[in-house]
Amino acid sequence: MLKRGFLTTVAAVSLMAAAALPAKAEISIMYMESFGSLIESGIAKFEAETGEKVNAIKLPGQGYDQRIALDLSAGTAADVNLIDSFMVSELASAGYLLPLDEQLAGWDQYQYYLPGLLEVASYQDQVYALPTDTDVRMLWYDLSNFEKAGIPTPWEPKNWADILDAAQKLKDAGVQYPFQLPAGTKQAEAATMQGVYMALLGADVPEGDRNRLLKRDTNQWIGDSPALRRTFELYHQVYSEKELNPADLNYATDIGAAVRAALANDQLGILASGSWEDACLWDCNNPPSREERDAQVGWTPWPGSGEPGTKATTNISGGWTIGVNTNASDKDLAFKLVTTIFDEANFKAWTLANHRMAVRTDISESPEYTADPFLAKATALAADTTGRDTIPGYQTVSALIQQATSDLVDGVSVDEVVQTYHDALVDEFGEEKVITYE
Repeated sequence: MLKRGFLTTVAAVSLMAAAALPAKAEISIMYMESFGSLIESGIAKFEAETGEKVNAIKLPGQGYDQRIALDLSAGTAADVNLIDSFMVSELASAGYLLPLDEQLAGWDQYQYYLPGLLEVASYQDQVYALPTDTDVRMLWYDLSNFEKAGIPTPWEPKNWADILDAAQKLKDAGVQYPFQLPAGTKQAEAATMQGVYMALLGADVPEGDRNRLLKRDTNQWIGDSPALRRTFELYHQVYSEKELNPADLNYATDIGAAVRAALANDQLGILASGSWEDACLWDCNNPPSREERDAQVGWTPWPGSGEPGTKATTNISGGWTIGVNTNASDKDLAFKLVTTIFDEANFKAWTLANHRMAVRTDISESPEYTADPFLAKATALAADTTGRDTIPGYQTVSALIQQATSDLVDGVSVDEVVQTYHDALVDEFGEEKVITYE
């Protein structure tokens, strides 16, 4: 796997003497294949500029987060790694990631990064990774299936009841997957972010942290609340009570591929997902044309629950990052690879070609970016977004949320799921770290 240390080459420099050339470090990077076009163009430029060879380890998305965590904890990780932003604080707190502030201060392009997006890649006020992109979340819908079900478009649901009503009409019209709401442990963070948190944020009045998993001023996890119960009830209605969606897509061998195939084949009605779908409807590395996308799908913001005083729409943002392993064989060279990948020309070309939401003002304010109709509209949603509760322990809580959705899909009652979730939090963190909202 990772080959550490230096590769030394000895060459004769004259007939009279021989000298060892400078040691040549092999630098390695691990990343998901969906980011190949960004990282591989950066690798090519880095190799051309430095003469160094990069060991590129490209993996599929399924199970990638678990692989990163295992490799870093085992000391076998690559020198540079693509990391989901929700993992940064926990990996940094464990000492697996290199703080980058000192080196970033000397990089002339660092000034363009949006401070709020650097926060998700930080721990205790130090930056440990650079974001590749950010995102917003929304409901995508298949235009032909909406026409088949007699639902007018553009579709603009005002509350959860409107979503459930549309899903019922799609079901009655014979659509195989009326409302694909991510659920289950195999969906991993998608179940937490695209599903639970998007509903949770609009489930109750926006007072303090009543709509979150964490009470942020005290760092206590919320084990029970009206918002949590309403969110779990939504899952119960979709998958159990009203049977508005089969569960099988959540357990497919490659969930992303299965969901996108269902959408491409007009088998899906509503999909709870994010802004990346604008490029990934069929293939993340080979985006469909604007005309193809707009002919097949529409999108709308997630509405609040409709309970009195709740938000009209909700959003939560995340994104991926690239960071340096604390045990990188050559930290300066590893940092050079990171900044080469993020060099303005390479980074901007990838952001535009893949319809990604920009994390830097030199890209987001460029004429090419603002001319993209989807990016211009979707980026506006980020004005009222929030981030995950990325403190150490979040990964455990997210896993418990995923298990809760799995139980709801299996028909377990909301009361039982809430009690199990609460008790698991207490077992993991202690009673003083778990609270209940009435």
